[in-house]
Amino acid sequence: MRGIHFHVTTKTGESMSIHKISQRRMDHIIAPDGRSFMLAADAHNFSPHAGNVDRAVAAVPQMAQEGLDAVLVPHGIAARCASFLRDVGVVLRCDASTNVFDPSVPSTHMVNSALDGVRIGADGLVVMSFMGAEHGPRTQAEIQKLSGEASHFAMPLIVESLPYSYAGVDDPGSRPENVAVAARFAEEVGADMIKTRLTGTVEDSRIIHAVTVPVVALGGPRTEDLSDYLTYLSRCLDAGARGVAVGRNIVDDPDPTAKVAAMAAVIHGGVGVDAAMAIYQQKCRS
Repeated sequence: MRGIHFHVTTKTGESMSIHKISQRRMDHIIAPDGRSFMLAADAHNFSPHAGNVDRAVAAVPQMAQEGLDAVLVPHGIAARCASFLRDVGVVLRCDASTNVFDPSVPSTHMVNSALDGVRIGADGLVVMSFMGAEHGPRTQAEIQKLSGEASHFAMPLIVESLPYSYAGVDDPGSRPENVAVAARFAEEVGADMIKTRLTGTVEDSRIIHAVTVPVVALGGPRTEDLSDYLTYLSRCLDAGARGVAVGRNIVDDPDPTAKVAAMAAVIHGGVGVDAAMAIYQQKCRS
């Protein structure tokens, strides 16, 4: 993991120096081509079903060679697995579920601060936002506080913005018009990047054009057909998404590094689904 020596000064030029540091950190998350491919290795903060995360984290050095840009991690993994994270951007997960045994993520609470991010050498912070949820006012206040801390320490803030709830299947939280509103709200409270639910259809442009900051797709559909998933990924990019932040669709794959190679070929290489499938198959055989 990169060690960043940070000093805040109150002299003239502070705003410019802080902006440069923030941009430098964001450059560790977004590649020079303007796209971002992140592994979400933060499932232990939200689910009891995270058994494959450690295996994936151990493979991050190989994934980085295939085109992975950054990893979303909780504080524990960031501290224990620093040697695996040296070649990627590190984004600290600052919140956790209030009930890890409930996969719907009924509510969240803050477990880390921007200063924690500075201490572990993180390049950014990530936090969830459920606009319209019963606990929304409390979490929004926490996000605003974190946003202020992030600005003070020149730390980019990614907001995982979802309307109403985490589930978002066949409910108002899955409607693009509601996702778009939640995304814009997240930008207005300080998000430098939005991670949110996309559909892989032309409707995604409504979400992406609702904000002025980069948007990355979270996860995506769980499917046993890799070509279907790569098609979804390609369509998200065509709609204007800057990339993806993917957890289970990578960590639960029989060969996570091969999956990363195929996805990176689409995200950074601009190849078609058939070519990406061929890359996956070749990597699995090697």
